[in-house]
Amino acid sequence: MKKIAITLALAATTFCAIAPAYAAPYHHHRECHKVRVHHHWENRCH
Repeated sequence: MKKIAITLALAATTFCAIAPAYAAPYHHHRECHKVRVHHHWENRCH
């Protein structure tokens, strides 16, 4: 059971380390945040 948790934690850490570096060339500081529009939430990117 512990081995699975360690593997998942390692995978998450690796993904978090690689994903931003991989996305960087495509999105030059694209900022996305949730904005409340009327009665629901929308993601606004700029």
